[in-house]
Amino acid sequence: MIRDSQEKILFLLLVTLVPASAWCAGPVRQEAIFYTISLPRISITNLDGTVLVRSWDKSQIHAGYLIGSPRIEIDTEQIPAKGDAEKVSLATHLLDPSLQGPQASVDYTLDVPLGSSLEIRNSQGIVRVEGIHGDAWVESVGGGITIIDTTGEVIARSIGGEIRIIHPAGYVEASSVTGNLELMSPASPSIRATTTSGRILYEGNPAAAAEYVMSSYNGDIDILCPPAASFELKARSVHGKLINQFPRFSRKHHHPSVSSYGNALFGTHNEGAATLEVTSFNGTIRISPQEQHSVDNLK
Repeated sequence: MIRDSQEKILFLLLVTLVPASAWCAGPVRQEAIFYTISLPRISITNLDGTVLVRSWDKSQIHAGYLIGSPRIEIDTEQIPAKGDAEKVSLATHLLDPSLQGPQASVDYTLDVPLGSSLEIRNSQGIVRVEGIHGDAWVESVGGGITIIDTTGEVIARSIGGEIRIIHPAGYVEASSVTGNLELMSPASPSIRATTTSGRILYEGNPAAAAEYVMSSYNGDIDILCPPAASFELKARSVHGKLINQFPRFSRKHHHPSVSSYGNALFGTHNEGAATLEVTSFNGTIRISPQEQHSVDNLK
Protein backbone atom coordinates (compact mmCIF):
# COMPACT_ATOMS: atom_id res chain seq x y z
CA MET A 1 0.00 0.00 0.00
CA ILE A 2 2.81 2.36 0.93
CA ARG A 3 4.63 1.54 -2.33
CA ASP A 4 1.44 2.11 -4.36
CA SER A 5 0.88 5.46 -2.63
CA GLN A 6 4.46 6.53 -3.33
CA GLU A 7 4.10 5.61 -7.02
CA LYS A 8 0.85 7.59 -7.27
CA ILE A 9 2.51 10.63 -5.67
CA LEU A 10 5.49 10.36 -8.06
CA PHE A 11 3.12 10.14 -11.04
CA LEU A 12 1.23 13.23 -9.91
CA LEU A 13 4.50 15.12 -9.43
CA LEU A 14 5.64 14.22 -12.95
CA VAL A 15 2.33 15.35 -14.43
CA THR A 16 2.45 18.68 -12.64
CA LEU A 17 6.11 19.22 -13.50
CA VAL A 18 5.69 18.69 -17.27
CA PRO A 19 4.14 22.13 -17.91
CA ALA A 20 6.88 23.79 -15.83
CA SER A 21 9.59 22.04 -17.82
CA ALA A 22 7.90 23.12 -21.04
CA TRP A 23 7.95 26.73 -19.84
CA CYS A 24 11.70 26.44 -19.21
CA ALA A 25 12.40 24.87 -22.58
CA GLY A 26 12.47 28.25 -24.36
CA PRO A 27 10.95 29.17 -27.74
CA VAL A 28 9.22 26.45 -29.74
CA ARG A 29 9.84 26.03 -33.49
CA GLN A 30 7.09 24.85 -35.82
CA GLU A 31 6.66 24.64 -39.58
CA ALA A 32 3.74 24.27 -41.99
CA ILE A 33 3.28 23.98 -45.76
CA PHE A 34 0.19 25.12 -47.67
CA TYR A 35 -0.31 24.30 -51.34
CA THR A 36 -1.89 27.27 -53.11
CA ILE A 37 -2.92 28.81 -56.39
CA SER A 38 -0.38 31.12 -58.05
CA LEU A 39 -2.08 34.29 -56.75
CA PRO A 40 -3.14 33.50 -53.18
CA ARG A 41 -4.34 35.93 -50.52
CA ILE A 42 -2.46 35.65 -47.23
CA SER A 43 -3.52 37.10 -43.89
CA ILE A 44 -1.25 37.25 -40.81
CA THR A 45 -2.35 38.58 -37.42
CA ASN A 46 0.34 38.79 -34.73
CA LEU A 47 0.76 40.58 -31.39
CA ASP A 48 4.52 40.87 -31.03
CA GLY A 49 7.56 39.52 -32.83
CA THR A 50 8.97 39.71 -36.35
CA VAL A 51 6.99 38.96 -39.51
CA LEU A 52 9.20 38.29 -42.55
CA VAL A 53 7.58 37.50 -45.91
CA ARG A 54 9.67 36.66 -48.98
CA SER A 55 8.61 35.62 -52.48
CA TRP A 56 9.66 32.50 -54.35
CA ASP A 57 8.66 30.72 -57.56
CA LYS A 58 6.62 27.91 -55.98
CA SER A 59 2.82 27.67 -55.67
CA GLN A 60 3.02 26.95 -51.99
CA ILE A 61 3.54 28.72 -48.69
CA HIS A 62 6.28 27.55 -46.40
CA ALA A 63 5.63 29.00 -42.95
CA GLY A 64 8.02 28.84 -39.99
CA TYR A 65 7.09 29.97 -36.48
CA LEU A 66 9.34 30.68 -33.53
CA ILE A 67 6.89 30.69 -30.63
CA GLY A 68 7.89 32.32 -27.37
CA SER A 69 5.86 30.02 -25.10
CA PRO A 70 4.09 26.64 -25.22
CA ARG A 71 1.00 28.57 -24.10
CA ILE A 72 0.67 30.03 -27.59
CA GLU A 73 -0.80 28.32 -30.63
CA ILE A 74 -1.04 29.35 -34.27
CA ASP A 75 -4.57 29.28 -35.65
CA THR A 76 -4.57 28.40 -39.35
CA GLU A 77 -7.33 28.38 -41.95
CA GLN A 78 -7.27 27.80 -45.68
CA ILE A 79 -10.03 28.40 -48.22
CA PRO A 80 -11.10 26.09 -49.73
CA ALA A 81 -10.38 23.52 -47.02
CA LYS A 82 -9.20 20.94 -49.59
CA GLY A 83 -7.08 21.35 -52.69
CA ASP A 84 -5.01 24.39 -53.62
CA ALA A 85 -5.73 27.24 -51.24
CA GLU A 86 -6.98 30.58 -52.56
CA LYS A 87 -6.64 32.20 -49.13
CA VAL A 88 -4.54 31.27 -46.08
CA SER A 89 -5.01 32.92 -42.68
CA LEU A 90 -2.53 32.67 -39.80
CA ALA A 91 -3.18 34.16 -36.37
CA THR A 92 -1.39 34.17 -33.01
CA HIS A 93 -3.60 32.83 -30.23
CA LEU A 94 -2.56 33.29 -26.59
CA LEU A 95 -3.84 30.39 -24.51
CA ASP A 96 -2.76 32.35 -21.44
CA PRO A 97 -3.80 36.05 -21.70
CA SER A 98 -1.36 36.97 -18.91
CA LEU A 99 1.67 36.27 -21.11
CA GLN A 100 3.89 39.31 -21.65
CA GLY A 101 7.20 40.27 -23.23
CA PRO A 102 9.19 37.62 -25.15
CA GLN A 103 6.87 34.85 -23.95
CA ALA A 104 3.98 36.51 -25.80
CA SER A 105 5.85 36.88 -29.10
CA VAL A 106 5.89 34.83 -32.28
CA ASP A 107 8.37 35.27 -35.15
CA TYR A 108 6.85 34.38 -38.53
CA THR A 109 9.01 33.57 -41.57
CA LEU A 110 7.08 32.90 -44.77
CA ASP A 111 8.14 31.99 -48.31
CA VAL A 112 5.14 32.70 -50.52
CA PRO A 113 4.26 32.67 -54.25
CA LEU A 114 5.48 35.69 -56.17
CA GLY A 115 1.94 36.84 -57.00
CA SER A 116 0.66 36.73 -53.42
CA SER A 117 -1.41 39.53 -51.91
CA LEU A 118 -0.79 40.25 -48.23
CA GLU A 119 -2.74 41.55 -45.27
CA ILE A 120 -0.51 41.81 -42.18
CA ARG A 121 -1.29 43.10 -38.70
CA ASN A 122 1.60 43.03 -36.22
CA SER A 123 0.89 45.28 -33.23
CA GLN A 124 4.35 45.69 -31.68
CA GLY A 125 6.73 43.77 -33.90
CA ILE A 126 8.71 44.43 -37.05
CA VAL A 127 7.30 43.61 -40.50
CA ARG A 128 9.49 43.06 -43.58
CA VAL A 129 8.11 42.20 -47.02
CA GLU A 130 10.34 41.42 -50.01
CA GLY A 131 9.62 40.93 -53.71
CA ILE A 132 5.83 40.57 -53.71
CA HIS A 133 3.93 41.27 -56.96
CA GLY A 134 0.47 41.36 -55.40
CA ASP A 135 -0.97 44.07 -53.17
CA ALA A 136 0.41 44.51 -49.64
CA TRP A 137 -1.55 45.98 -46.73
CA VAL A 138 0.51 46.26 -43.53
CA GLU A 139 -0.49 47.74 -40.17
CA SER A 140 1.45 48.13 -36.91
CA VAL A 141 1.12 50.13 -33.71
CA GLY A 142 4.69 50.45 -32.51
CA GLY A 143 6.69 48.25 -34.87
CA GLY A 144 8.71 49.27 -37.91
CA ILE A 145 7.67 48.33 -41.44
CA THR A 146 10.03 47.69 -44.37
CA ILE A 147 8.70 46.85 -47.85
CA ILE A 148 11.13 46.16 -50.69
CA ASP A 149 10.79 45.51 -54.45
CA THR A 150 7.01 45.32 -54.78
CA THR A 151 4.96 45.88 -57.93
CA GLY A 152 1.41 45.90 -56.54
CA GLU A 153 -0.39 48.44 -54.39
CA VAL A 154 1.24 49.14 -51.02
CA ILE A 155 -0.60 50.54 -48.00
CA ALA A 156 1.48 50.79 -44.81
CA ARG A 157 0.26 52.28 -41.53
CA SER A 158 1.95 52.61 -38.15
CA ILE A 159 1.37 54.83 -35.13
CA GLY A 160 4.90 54.99 -33.73
CA GLY A 161 7.00 52.79 -36.00
CA GLU A 162 9.23 53.81 -38.88
CA ILE A 163 8.02 52.94 -42.39
CA ARG A 164 10.59 52.28 -45.14
CA ILE A 165 9.44 51.55 -48.69
CA ILE A 166 12.21 50.75 -51.17
CA HIS A 167 11.87 50.29 -54.97
CA PRO A 168 8.05 50.16 -55.16
CA ALA A 169 6.47 50.14 -58.60
CA GLY A 170 2.77 50.39 -57.71
CA TYR A 171 0.60 52.87 -55.85
CA VAL A 172 1.96 53.69 -52.36
CA GLU A 173 0.13 55.04 -49.32
CA ALA A 174 2.18 55.39 -46.12
CA SER A 175 1.02 57.02 -42.89
CA SER A 176 2.30 57.34 -39.33
CA VAL A 177 1.67 59.52 -36.29
CA THR A 178 5.14 59.81 -34.73
CA GLY A 179 7.18 57.48 -36.94
CA ASN A 180 9.49 58.49 -39.77
CA LEU A 181 8.70 57.69 -43.41
CA GLU A 182 11.35 56.78 -46.00
CA LEU A 183 10.57 56.44 -49.71
CA MET A 184 13.60 55.19 -51.62
CA SER A 185 13.91 54.97 -55.43
CA PRO A 186 10.22 54.54 -56.23
CA ALA A 187 8.93 53.90 -59.74
CA SER A 188 5.36 54.39 -58.55
CA PRO A 189 2.80 56.40 -60.52
CA SER A 190 1.31 57.78 -57.30
CA ILE A 191 2.50 58.19 -53.69
CA ARG A 192 0.69 59.54 -50.62
CA ALA A 193 2.83 59.90 -47.48
CA THR A 194 1.62 61.59 -44.28
CA THR A 195 2.90 61.84 -40.72
CA THR A 196 2.09 64.09 -37.77
CA SER A 197 5.48 64.55 -36.14
CA GLY A 198 7.81 62.18 -37.97
CA ARG A 199 10.34 63.05 -40.67
CA ILE A 200 9.72 62.24 -44.31
CA LEU A 201 12.64 61.35 -46.56
CA TYR A 202 12.10 60.93 -50.29
CA GLU A 203 15.09 59.90 -52.37
CA GLY A 204 14.97 59.04 -56.05
CA ASN A 205 14.10 60.06 -59.58
CA PRO A 206 10.33 60.71 -59.90
CA ALA A 207 8.65 58.59 -62.55
CA ALA A 208 7.34 60.43 -65.60
CA ALA A 209 3.76 61.69 -65.12
CA ALA A 210 3.84 60.55 -61.48
CA GLU A 211 2.23 62.48 -58.64
CA TYR A 212 3.84 62.32 -55.20
CA VAL A 213 2.11 64.06 -52.27
CA MET A 214 3.96 64.27 -48.93
CA SER A 215 2.85 66.11 -45.79
CA SER A 216 3.90 66.45 -42.16
CA TYR A 217 2.55 68.66 -39.40
CA ASN A 218 5.65 69.10 -37.19
CA GLY A 219 8.27 66.99 -38.94
CA ASP A 220 10.87 67.95 -41.54
CA ILE A 221 10.62 66.79 -45.14
CA ASP A 222 13.75 66.08 -47.22
CA ILE A 223 13.47 65.67 -50.99
CA LEU A 224 16.60 64.32 -52.71
CA CYS A 225 16.52 63.94 -56.50
CA PRO A 226 19.28 63.42 -59.08
CA PRO A 227 20.32 66.54 -61.07
CA ALA A 228 18.67 65.07 -64.19
CA ALA A 229 15.29 64.64 -62.48
CA SER A 230 12.30 66.26 -64.16
CA PHE A 231 9.53 67.47 -61.88
CA GLU A 232 7.19 70.30 -61.01
CA LEU A 233 7.39 71.31 -57.36
CA LYS A 234 4.64 72.66 -55.15
CA ALA A 235 6.19 73.16 -51.69
CA ARG A 236 4.96 75.11 -48.68
CA SER A 237 5.77 75.27 -44.97
CA VAL A 238 3.49 77.56 -42.96
CA HIS A 239 5.82 78.24 -40.02
CA GLY A 240 8.95 76.34 -41.00
CA LYS A 241 11.82 76.99 -43.40
CA LEU A 242 12.00 76.10 -47.07
CA ILE A 243 15.49 75.40 -48.40
CA ASN A 244 16.08 74.80 -52.11
CA GLN A 245 19.58 73.66 -53.12
CA PHE A 246 18.91 72.99 -56.80
CA PRO A 247 20.89 75.64 -58.71
CA ARG A 248 18.78 75.48 -61.89
CA PHE A 249 15.22 75.71 -60.70
CA SER A 250 12.66 77.67 -62.69
CA ARG A 251 10.50 79.41 -60.14
CA LYS A 252 6.94 80.23 -61.08
CA HIS A 253 6.11 81.76 -57.71
CA HIS A 254 8.27 82.26 -54.63
CA HIS A 255 7.23 83.55 -51.23
CA PRO A 256 10.50 83.95 -49.29
CA SER A 257 8.98 85.00 -45.97
CA VAL A 258 6.21 83.80 -43.69
CA SER A 259 2.86 85.14 -44.89
CA SER A 260 -0.59 83.74 -45.45
CA TYR A 261 1.17 81.26 -47.74
CA GLY A 262 4.07 80.62 -45.36
CA ASN A 263 7.38 79.84 -47.06
CA ALA A 264 6.36 78.54 -50.47
CA LEU A 265 8.04 77.57 -53.72
CA PHE A 266 6.24 76.68 -56.94
CA GLY A 267 8.34 75.90 -59.99
CA THR A 268 9.86 73.29 -62.29
CA HIS A 269 13.12 71.43 -62.59
CA ASN A 270 14.05 70.48 -66.15
CA GLU A 271 10.85 69.67 -68.09
CA GLY A 272 8.61 69.16 -65.04
CA ALA A 273 7.47 65.67 -66.06
CA ALA A 274 6.38 64.58 -62.56
CA THR A 275 4.60 66.48 -59.80
CA LEU A 276 5.88 66.76 -56.21
CA GLU A 277 3.49 68.34 -53.72
CA VAL A 278 5.15 68.87 -50.33
CA THR A 279 3.62 70.57 -47.30
CA SER A 280 4.53 71.02 -43.63
CA PHE A 281 3.01 73.21 -40.94
CA ASN A 282 5.98 73.66 -38.59
CA GLY A 283 8.74 71.58 -40.17
CA THR A 284 11.55 72.49 -42.55
CA ILE A 285 11.36 71.45 -46.20
CA ARG A 286 14.66 70.81 -48.01
CA ILE A 287 15.01 70.13 -51.74
CA SER A 288 18.52 68.87 -52.53
CA PRO A 289 20.48 67.10 -55.31
CA GLN A 290 20.82 63.41 -54.60
CA GLU A 291 24.24 62.13 -53.58
CA GLN A 292 25.75 59.33 -55.63
CA HIS A 293 25.27 56.22 -53.53
CA SER A 294 23.33 53.02 -53.87
CA VAL A 295 19.99 52.59 -52.16
CA ASP A 296 20.88 48.92 -51.79
CA ASN A 297 23.13 49.88 -48.90
CA LEU A 298 20.02 51.02 -46.99
CA LYS A 299 18.20 47.67 -47.13
